Amino acid sequence: MKFNLGINAKPHMVNVDAELDTSKVLETKQLLKKFKDVFAWTYKYLKGIPPKLTQHKIELDITIPLAH
Repeated sequence: MKFNLGINAKPHMVNVDAELDTSKVLETKQLLKKFKDVFAWTYKYLKGIPPKLTQHKIELDITIPLAH
């Protein structure tokens, strides 16, 4: 389940497990909204942490042809 913790002009989208029961989803949403100011929404908010530690990178083997 996906919901916005921000505003429409500046959305902060969050995904939670769709298999949670409704009460747990609502409880989680309220908790995340209450503490939304502690999340780093972009890499620029991760001050002091090297980007290579926070960014996901997938190395591809260029000798393997792409499936069409």
